[in-house]
Amino acid sequence: MNDNTTALPVPVPPTTDFSHAIETWLELEIANGDARPDTIYNYRLWIEQWLTWCRVAGVNPAHATRQHVELYRREMVEAKAKAGTITNKLTAVRQFYQSAVNRGLLEINPAAGVKPPVDRKVKEKKKNLTQKEAQRLLSVLPSSLKDSPHWLRDRSIIALGLLEGLRRVEISLANVEDIETYEVEGEEEGDESVIMSRILVHGKRHERYCYPRQDTVDLLMKYIAARGPIKQEEIVVDGEPVMVTPLFCGQSKKGLESGRITRRGLNWVVDGYLKKAGLKSKDISCHALRHSCGYLTYKETKDIRAVQDVLGHANINTSANYAASDHKEKRYTERIKLKAEE
Repeated sequence: MNDNTTALPVPVPPTTDFSHAIETWLELEIANGDARPDTIYNYRLWIEQWLTWCRVAGVNPAHATRQHVELYRREMVEAKAKAGTITNKLTAVRQFYQSAVNRGLLEINPAAGVKPPVDRKVKEKKKNLTQKEAQRLLSVLPSSLKDSPHWLRDRSIIALGLLEGLRRVEISLANVEDIETYEVEGEEEGDESVIMSRILVHGKRHERYCYPRQDTVDLLMKYIAARGPIKQEEIVVDGEPVMVTPLFCGQSKKGLESGRITRRGLNWVVDGYLKKAGLKSKDISCHALRHSCGYLTYKETKDIRAVQDVLGHANINTSANYAASDHKEKRYTERIKLKAEE
């Protein structure tokens, strides 16, 4: 750092140092140094958007103040950006500057304490499919009797979301090797043991096991057999390189496999079938399959713990959101033995 910067209230790192700070932050600090590639992509995009705003506004990012961050927020509000989008962008800015403070590059975090605007919109939105709508979605899928790997792939993707409750990132990160079999001993003496299947699910922050229905397993096995060999890719597990086979791949315009499917690719696949079934809306997209699984699981079991197990929620309070997803079940006051009109 040059001597002529010492008189400034905030140290100004050279551009190269600032860029290096961004890379260090993305590599070592996002998700505790174990972020997925798409998470890194999003954080990089959000911090670059802040830097672009600074450049247009004539603000040196190293000299940014709380007032600058608040102005950035105000412009996003005026542009009618979604509350979630504003939250994500402010979080990225705040975390980046805190990283710079922790590493001695800056003295203060200008984004500390700058919160997203209050979201005054009604929170109650339709985020899941009903039983009839879910059946309608399944009815527009190509028959699994066809041998086309393309159709089998699409049906398998929707089955993992709608019937098993997997998130987009979990479907994207799934590998063939994650489908495991294990032996369950009979409960009574003389009972034969049973071979069951489970899927090791890779999430953003932790891993868990999914215990799928047999028809889901059968569909996956049929898909894997139909598509044939797939090019493996190298990942790092516990610090060691491991070769894995992506469970789902994207497809080029010529129908050829084009590497592991991305979350955007999954959106494209699922949205296409939702549109075909007449179910696509602003709030019904790929993630709605997972919400639908939680809603239908609770509807059949009336067991919040079952929803927690299926969806892999760390906190059961999250699972409780599915306990009253049906508007009919929310009319609690009908039980009051009074009449509004005689």
